[in-house]
Amino acid sequence: MAKMTKSQIVTCIAEKTGLSRKLVAAVFDVLGELAVKELGKKGPGEFAVLPGFVKAKVRVRAAVPAGKRINPFTKQEEMRKAKPARRVVRFAASKVLEEGVKQPGDRWA
Repeated sequence: MAKMTKSQIVTCIAEKTGLSRKLVAAVFDVLGELAVKELGKKGPGEFAVLPGFVKAKVRVRAAVPAGKRINPFTKQEEMRKAKPARRVVRFAASKVLEEGVKQPGDRWA
């Protein structure tokens, strides 16, 4: 099965719940706004995107100073640019979702 688009997801949910497509699309829009607010600078930095399925967290990556570093592939020393501190969004699947997707022969099971 190919990747589902937002329109296909909205249509599927609307059919299963009996709600209109406009109402389901409005719920997705509000969910997106709420996620941006919660994960923003003034929010707590954590948000359950789909409660019981996916959780998003903001992780602050530290600044990296400029300097000489060894390239692990060529073993040659090279100059690297500095990187500023930044906020990165990380997503984590819940155990329920992982158990539902995992197959018996999975390597990391």
